[in-house]
Parts: sequence; structure tokens; C-alpha cells
Amino acid sequence: MQETHLTLQKRRAAVLVSAVLITAVYWFVALWYTNKGAYSKDLVVFHWLFTSGNQWLDLWQYVYQFAVTVLLFWLVPYLITRYYLREDFTKLGLTLPYNKQALQICAVAYAVVIASTYFSSQDPLIASEYPLSKLIGSSWAVFVAYQSVYLFYFVAYEIFFRGYLQFGLKSANAGTKELVLIILIQTLLTTAFHIGKPSPEIISAAAFGPVFGYVAFRFNSIWYGMVIHFVMNIFIDLFSLHWLHLLPQKFF
Repeated sequence: MQETHLTLQKRRAAVLVSAVLITAVYWFVALWYTNKGAYSKDLVVFHWLFTSGNQWLDLWQYVYQFAVTVLLFWLVPYLITRYYLREDFTKLGLTLPYNKQALQICAVAYAVVIASTYFSSQDPLIASEYPLSKLIGSSWAVFVAYQSVYLFYFVAYEIFFRGYLQFGLKSANAGTKELVLIILIQTLLTTAFHIGKPSPEIISAAAFGPVFGYVAFRFNSIWYGMVIHFVMNIFIDLFSLHWLHLLPQKFF
């Protein structure tokens, strides 16, 4: 029993400290930007590494951001879990057990999410932020390609915050108080992660953090929440382009 307790404490310390450090490094490498009031922002580290005047540079900087997300939020936690903690990474909510109730909730959530994004995307602050690069309105092919790459960002994001962090802090026989505390920690970190984003998005992060956290624990999987999160952002991009009159006019 004592060894199990020590193992749990080691895991919690490793997960919590690494989560804070990784988030800080990520902010510097992939979220630090200039031209904060501009239509399209410039990621500082990306433009330091790549100074070409390519017309697609604004789009490529976000591909870079998504790649960094996969590296820091997916690969690094995997290495820590596998080689330092010597535990099964898939047990951090990464399996997908079939659950009829979860699917029903997702079906309802899609309708709610689509309706809510239709209205929230009309906010000038949201429309100026999303899509991250307005170049995805160049064609439907670019839009689809961008969203396909964007998917990896959301997979890595959910693995990190709702998987590695949440399940990494959870004990085998966690009670309600422990689960609530863990979800609170996750929500605080995900909300802090959104600092610098439009105020409506920061409020949404604080509101949806507990919801996605609960869904992950309730169904023992991050994937149901991840799909809802991803669908939400697809429609934010789509509706924002619509209100900005920048929807693609051609396929290629």
C-alpha cells in the first residue's frame, strides 16, 4: 500500500510540474506573437526561424503552431509517462469505450455547438481572431486541408489537458471531492492558457473546462469531448469567414 501511495505521489508531482512547465514553454514557442491588434498576428519564434516573404507564411505559421502542439502536448507527455513513470499512456483516458449515452450527448451537443457558434462568431473580437489565418478562405481545398491539420492540434490539446493532466492526477479510487479538485486544476490551467485571446473565448474556456473535464471522467475517455471541441472550432471558422465575407469561392 505504501509503495502504491509513493507511486501516486510521484506521478502527481511529475504530471503537475511538467504540465505547468510545458504550458510555459509552449506559450513562448507557439503563442508569443506581435501585432496584437492586427487582423493577422505574427508568431514571434516562427518569424525568427522563417523570414521568407512567402505569401502563405501567415498560414504556415499556424501549421508550425499545430506541429509544436503535437510535440509538446502529445509526444513529451508520452515520453514522461512511458519512460519516467513507466505507466501505460493509454490509461490516461485515451481509450474509446463504446457508450450509447455518450454518443447521444454528442449528438445533442453538435446542434447546440453549431447554433452557439453561429451567434458567437458575430462578435467582432471572435471574428478577428478566427480563423487564425484568413488565407483558409482562399479555396475549399485549403479550408479542408487546414482543418485536417488543425485536428491534430485538438487531439494533442485534449490528450495533454484532459488526459495527461486530469487522469494523471487521479487516484484509482478517486472520490467526488478529488475529481472536482482535479477538474478545477485543469480548468485553471486551460483558462490561463487562453490569456491573450479575446475575452469571450477566455470566458468560454473557463465555462467549458469543467464540462469537458466532467465528460472525460464520466465516460473514462477524452475522445467524446475532443470531437465536440473540434466541431465547435470548425464552425467558428466557417461562420467567421461568412460574416467577414471571406468564404471560399472556388474549390481549388
